[in-house]
Amino acid sequence: MKLWDDNPTAVDLLGFTSIVDTVVATLATPHLDPVTIGVAAPWGGGKSTVLRLLYDKLAAQDGYRVIRLDPWEFDDQFDVRGSVIGEVLQDLRSNYEEHDGVPEKINELLDRVSWSRVAMSMARGMLAAQSEDLVKNLTPRSKSDPKSMAGFRSEFTCLLKGLPQLKRLIVLVDDLDRCLPDAVMATLEAIKLFLSVEKVAFVLAADQEMVREAIAASLDGTGRGERFAHRYLEKIVQVPLSLPRIGSDEAATFITLLLSGHECPPEHYTQLVKHAQQRRAAGLSPVLADLQNLPWQPEGATLSLASQLATGLSADRSGSPRSIKRFLNAFALRSRIAESQGISIAPSVIIKLMLLEDTPGKDFETLVGLQDAQRSEFLQHWQAWARGERNDRPDRVSEASKDWAASEPDLTTAPIGPYLSLAASLVSLTAAASLTQEQITWVTHLAGEAVPHRRSAQQEITERSVAEQQAVLEALLERGRREKDTEPLVESVLHIANSSWELRARIADGLWEMRSNLSPRSVLEITDAEGDEMNSLAVRLSTATDIEAMVREAAKQALENR
Repeated sequence: MKLWDDNPTAVDLLGFTSIVDTVVATLATPHLDPVTIGVAAPWGGGKSTVLRLLYDKLAAQDGYRVIRLDPWEFDDQFDVRGSVIGEVLQDLRSNYEEHDGVPEKINELLDRVSWSRVAMSMARGMLAAQSEDLVKNLTPRSKSDPKSMAGFRSEFTCLLKGLPQLKRLIVLVDDLDRCLPDAVMATLEAIKLFLSVEKVAFVLAADQEMVREAIAASLDGTGRGERFAHRYLEKIVQVPLSLPRIGSDEAATFITLLLSGHECPPEHYTQLVKHAQQRRAAGLSPVLADLQNLPWQPEGATLSLASQLATGLSADRSGSPRSIKRFLNAFALRSRIAESQGISIAPSVIIKLMLLEDTPGKDFETLVGLQDAQRSEFLQHWQAWARGERNDRPDRVSEASKDWAASEPDLTTAPIGPYLSLAASLVSLTAAASLTQEQITWVTHLAGEAVPHRRSAQQEITERSVAEQQAVLEALLERGRREKDTEPLVESVLHIANSSWELRARIADGLWEMRSNLSPRSVLEITDAEGDEMNSLAVRLSTATDIEAMVREAAKQALENR
């Protein structure tokens, strides 16, 4: 089974070399000292890969010391500023421990950081101390005091100047946009106030909008958060760079190279990637052309699948390398599950159906809800309209589905019924893209028949934050709109409603949306659930004309017997 990890790669499959070379050239510019470079891109846009490529290139140059930091992974979130400074100093100490006097100077700087942390702990009541000792330790110190952070910057400058073999200390900071607002501010303060001195350069990889929002949130108490955030980040970052958004052609190239990595020998794959890089650098398009002189080249089916995916994925997902990998992983898993259940279906058909499932509308639910006898005729009408052969759009399909329906392959004769039943029973692609693996497991258990697993998941989810409950809830409700047997799922949703009043209105709306899939037993549970929202839902169900008569009657009787 072909699966791809989410780790940054040391192989440039997306043409990031030009960005890396630009950063390297900027760092070599003499008058930019110190300098902070911002590498901006949305979630999954390749920022970590750029830092990985940049690290490999910079670490090979004489006189450069490169340090990688990820504030999101710090164990100590109490003093992120101190952790950032400490990480830099610890790296220097390990690298220059054989140099006379250097470890001692670094230890003195670490002492300043340590005393600063002690003072913070005391001020916040995290350490017990006698009143006299507390006053003494919190008394402002002069710059010359070895326990003061006031003199840190000048001492750090002297330390670096005393390392003549060091041309540049380069700190690569990743995942800043994942940090909580206060951690973002603490990291930026460490950079600007203490570490930004001659010989030092920072490269920050982050979604700049998210960083600005974090700055604004951290400064909300000052009343100037929104106004100040933009200027604050501009003050920190002198050289902003944005990663290019990959278009459909580049996305097709990226997908082809990913698929090829599983199919050809490593030495041949290296030549294929190098060929793509050379054509990209020369401005030639398509990138994967003139392959006849290579010892190995992708098959036509691989190129076709890549093109189908790159064209069919939404613009926000096709432009994100991480989203592409996740979709390919979902495709691999769906294919394996279908195969294990004896469902024989062409890969291109699975991809086309997954692309429809991945759209925000209800077109996929419409297709799933059709009887097998109706589906072929409905698809013929759908495809004929999409290709301009008919003017009347089929009922219950959106205008946005036209490109999908017009694309290959033709589904009218494909045996898609068993696959659609399988897909309807799984967590949707859209929901799964925003959930952790633990949350996906909860959704499966909460909607499953196994009572012990369902009870355990109900207990676990109600102990989590409301935000996490809501993420799982949305996946459950989306699944409930597509499934027929929803009794276990409704039981779990109502369990969440009974423990989290904040979600009851959303739960009531979600259950109403899936009313055609409710059973009489589920309706009885709704009338017994806590909250005015559930009572109002039961009343609506008792008069609904678009649900089964038995379900409507169950709601009426339950309300009468209260």
